[in-house]
Amino acid sequence: MSIEEIDAKSVEQFDPYRVTGLWHIIATNHNMWKNKLTPTITYSIHDQLPDGRVRMNNLVEYYSKQLCVGYRPTSIEGIDTQLSIKPSRYQWRGSGILKFFTNESGFIFVDNETASDRPYQWIAKIYSPTIFSSGGIDLMTRTRQPPTHVLNDFVQFCRDDSIIRPRSANMFYTREKAGNEIYYIRDLQLD
Repeated sequence: MSIEEIDAKSVEQFDPYRVTGLWHIIATNHNMWKNKLTPTITYSIHDQLPDGRVRMNNLVEYYSKQLCVGYRPTSIEGIDTQLSIKPSRYQWRGSGILKFFTNESGFIFVDNETASDRPYQWIAKIYSPTIFSSGGIDLMTRTRQPPTHVLNDFVQFCRDDSIIRPRSANMFYTREKAGNEIYYIRDLQLD
């Protein structure tokens, strides 16, 4: 996904304060999640820059399989800095050893049902490639079992958009499934 496409697809209306808290990555096409369990992202406000842009702490947590010991908790920390292009556009920079790495992202699908004074309940974010991942799309919800209409609306959103459609074709569910089987989002049937 090019930076220009991320700019074009990111939503116009976005409130970073409504995105704070824990998010479950429900569907994704990031290959890094295929052998990980229950990935989550927690956003919290880091600070506000003098020009009004917001920086958010970004904590990614998941279980990673390690030889001889099974699944162990793992985390990646960084800071998302809001860009002046749109309120929904961000640049991630890693923390600690990862501080030399950046990533462009944008929120492309945002809860439009919850009152504006309440936290969003579902969002989708698109990422540019890095040396560690090919980039992609994450659908995130507050609960691991979102309402069916949210999944269906997201699938329809992906099918209707000429830029998003080809990039969402290989999305899969990250929910725990029997036998470690991967379920692709294209298998979800619309009502």
